[in-house]
Amino acid sequence: MNLNQKSFIFFLLGVVASFQSFAQRDTISTDKLIIIKQYSPTVNDAFKIKQKPSEKDTIKQQRRAISYSFIDVPVASTFTPAKGTASGVRMAQPERLFENYARFGAGNFARILADFYSNFDINRDRNLDIRFSHLSSQGGIDNVVLDDDFSNTTLGLNLKSKDRYFEWNSGIDLNHREVNYYGISDNLISSLSEDQINSIDSKQTYTKLSAFGGIEFYDQYLKSAEVVIQNFSDSYSNSEQLLQIKPLVEIPLRTQNLSIKGDISLLNGGFETSTFMQNEIDYQQLQAGINPFVNLNYENVSLRLGAKAVFFSDFEASSSDIFFYPDLKAEFLLNQETIKINLGVNGDLQQNTYENLSSENPFVSPTLTISPSDQQYNAFAGFSTKLLNNLSLSAQANYSSTSNHAFFISNPSNEFLSRNPARRNFDYQNSFNVIYNDIDILSLSADLVYQIESDFSIGFYGKYSNFSTENDQEAWNLPEVVLKAYANYDFTKNWNFSASLFYIGERKDTVSDLTTFSSGAVNVNEFFVNTVDGFLDVNASVEYKINPRLSAFVNVNNLLNNSYNRWQNFEVQGLQVLGGLTYQFDW
Repeated sequence: MNLNQKSFIFFLLGVVASFQSFAQRDTISTDKLIIIKQYSPTVNDAFKIKQKPSEKDTIKQQRRAISYSFIDVPVASTFTPAKGTASGVRMAQPERLFENYARFGAGNFARILADFYSNFDINRDRNLDIRFSHLSSQGGIDNVVLDDDFSNTTLGLNLKSKDRYFEWNSGIDLNHREVNYYGISDNLISSLSEDQINSIDSKQTYTKLSAFGGIEFYDQYLKSAEVVIQNFSDSYSNSEQLLQIKPLVEIPLRTQNLSIKGDISLLNGGFETSTFMQNEIDYQQLQAGINPFVNLNYENVSLRLGAKAVFFSDFEASSSDIFFYPDLKAEFLLNQETIKINLGVNGDLQQNTYENLSSENPFVSPTLTISPSDQQYNAFAGFSTKLLNNLSLSAQANYSSTSNHAFFISNPSNEFLSRNPARRNFDYQNSFNVIYNDIDILSLSADLVYQIESDFSIGFYGKYSNFSTENDQEAWNLPEVVLKAYANYDFTKNWNFSASLFYIGERKDTVSDLTTFSSGAVNVNEFFVNTVDGFLDVNASVEYKINPRLSAFVNVNNLLNNSYNRWQNFEVQGLQVLGGLTYQFDW
């Protein structure tokens, strides 16, 4: 095959291929697809220019090769590492506490102080407590013409026992007090003759003997019960007997317990003479009270819902009555339990007795009228909180209404009755009677305690009261303002200092001169209201611990040496210093 033939064949093949390609494009249509998208660069699109910088230094130095070699020289060593030990906290040895102590002291005004307490363990389940205390003085107040010595002695025994299902206790208390009706005013002394003054025997003696017992069950409806039998007498042949029974019953409900308190008291007594007459005064009174209540707790709220009913019978007057009182209280914990708010209302029939009236005012005359006080209600609202970690504050407001409230009021001088030897000792305006009147009291009180350090604390207390009595009479011998302050400081482990200050505001009392005739008629020679000045008293005490068992103390009372009147015409002793020793021990 020659060249022309080969060229012709290639030409035919090219024509066939072109025809076939044209035939394919003719059967498939062509479109243009244009995709437009905004460029969004990512970190992966970045790249690093790898370019070696040019060197412009004209001077190049050749680095020298350095070779190192070590010379081992043996060194003798005597160091030996100690084994590690765990470090500990050294705890201070706790102070030993003793169950028994005895204290004795003496001071000016011939003051004698004696205290004793002991706890005997009879066996594992029984123990006996013995208490004894005595404080006396031979007197010596300036410008007092009568004896002004006093003494107060108490002895108590208490036996306690624990058994499988209950525990019980029983004991006796004996108290003996001696006082003197020395509070004769200067004006009255100037009008009395020397023989009249010498004929006055101002001594008064009170003796109380009581037996008591109690029992507490662990798992019974009768939760506890207390019984007290008491006899109280004086040196004027007057006596008083008291029987008290106080049971407590708890009845389980679904989620709470219903508690029922009982209070039964029988009071019997009498006086040989009355205030203005020679008549005897006898009294016999019965009180029977029942107080059901329920305590409810809901997270930060505590509620007490209850009421009280009291049956009272006066056998001498042949009368009886029933009294009803509320018993409601609520406590709220706020601000993560740092603030406690309490409010409520309650009331009670308060039994006045010769014993508790003479304890409050030892210069009452043995001519009293004994009657209960009906506190119809006592509403209160208050709060307590911590202002700082070491500063706490509590305050409360009270409003109460009481019918037949007992007031102390100075007895008048009585020319006719003073001629009787049985009465001449307390009929010279030197004793107090008890009178009854209705009163409403609004009081505001606050207590602030500051714990500066663990060994130093200080506190303040204040109370203001506003009195409203029936017929606009005075609230006899009730102060409107009462202030107190106290501090305690431990200098070192062995030295302790404490101090207290209190202020009692002015009070109202009477000055009267009466003449009572044998027929019973009373002639008023003089009567006016007297203001008894308020007083400020400061006391301090220092104690030094000689050893864990023995310590010495010095007490100073009436540090300002004020001759103030605690009661009208009854001045107190001046600066009083008493020192002694305290010994603690175990049997």
